[in-house]
Amino acid sequence: MRQGRPRPRLLILNQMAGPLTWELARDLSRQLGPIALLTGHPETLAKGSQGPISLFPSVSYNRATSLSRGLTWLMYLAHAFIWLQRWPADIPCLLFSNPPLLPWLGYGLRRWRHRPYAVMIHDIYPDVLVRLKGLAENSWMTRVWRWLNRVSYEAADGVMTLGDCMAATLAGQFDPARTKAGRLEIIHPWADTAKLRPLPKGENRFARSQAQVGKLTVMYSGNMGMGHDIETMLGAARRLRPAREIHFMFIGAGPKWQIVADYLRQEAPANVTLLPWQPEAVVPFSLAAADVALVSLEAGAEGLAFPSKALSAMAAGSALLGLSNTPSDLQALIERFHCGLNIKPGDVEGLVQAILTFRDDTSFLHQCRRTARLVAESTFARSRNVRKVLDTIGIMKIHNSVLSRSPQGNKDATLLQ
Repeated sequence: MRQGRPRPRLLILNQMAGPLTWELARDLSRQLGPIALLTGHPETLAKGSQGPISLFPSVSYNRATSLSRGLTWLMYLAHAFIWLQRWPADIPCLLFSNPPLLPWLGYGLRRWRHRPYAVMIHDIYPDVLVRLKGLAENSWMTRVWRWLNRVSYEAADGVMTLGDCMAATLAGQFDPARTKAGRLEIIHPWADTAKLRPLPKGENRFARSQAQVGKLTVMYSGNMGMGHDIETMLGAARRLRPAREIHFMFIGAGPKWQIVADYLRQEAPANVTLLPWQPEAVVPFSLAAADVALVSLEAGAEGLAFPSKALSAMAAGSALLGLSNTPSDLQALIERFHCGLNIKPGDVEGLVQAILTFRDDTSFLHQCRRTARLVAESTFARSRNVRKVLDTIGIMKIHNSVLSRSPQGNKDATLLQ
């Protein structure tokens, strides 16, 4: 261990440790004490070590090509193996599924050094590669990968994932009862409901600057990747050009950002605005400007991923308009909580009609917006789901005996009860 650094109570490994991981680390550190986080995420690393959280830089994830993805996965995995050797074997690990090979490392270190570990699955591999990238279902790589997943998941203290459909997919691939937790826990993603909150457009400087006061603002905010159905959104915008009271906003970056830019250059529509990623201080205002938030889940990703951007939109009080096949966690979220509408990807007419429903039935729109906010504050509350993480990985049990051996530990142990 480095001189001058306190002994961590938990090691977190996530190559792309974005805001959700950072917030989880902060909340866990308040309960447990020092935490060490190994990541290659540039924005998180830019924060620097803060208080009880020690950041350790590693290999960044490069998603440009399949080769670059695989290479950066392996490079991070190798670094993680070396990095873990510096810490005593009784310090538990929380391993995220980025890279998806990390649980295998956890299993190896449990067999070798008896290190406890839990797994947080945000994307289910190799299923993502099978459905979306053409990896053969019965190839030797797929079979070996799934076997290694099963072994490493069942040997874990606990396995967690983001939604019911993802949990159903995973439960068909390993036996959750064989983990020490004895179950597969659903840890919903969350948004900061103190930072992201509804704001009337007349009081919202972003909405005013973008001339959205008095408009029905339909917004897509986030990564415009190849799997996001931007084309259907633009198709609906084209169809709704005569409806001047409806305005589409696209905010973010990614390969499909250029599709929107080309559309604006070629057709100069008055009902579409395209903006880059907004500064962190602006995001609460930009998200709150959306009456309706567009959320897209790639066709084929049903049961394999959860669009966490939906929770940020809900926290800001936007109705959800999902583009996803069924069953999916996005569709289930919208239908379970009655906070919006869901249509199939590629259905331009369905999207047009859904937007017109929000425009014409203002009571329905306001109900969806109120419900979205309430659900973000309750079911998807950050504190509620952090507590479930603590329970699932068994950190309280692991550390109560350690904490109780010092005066400061007695105070910490009280927090964990």
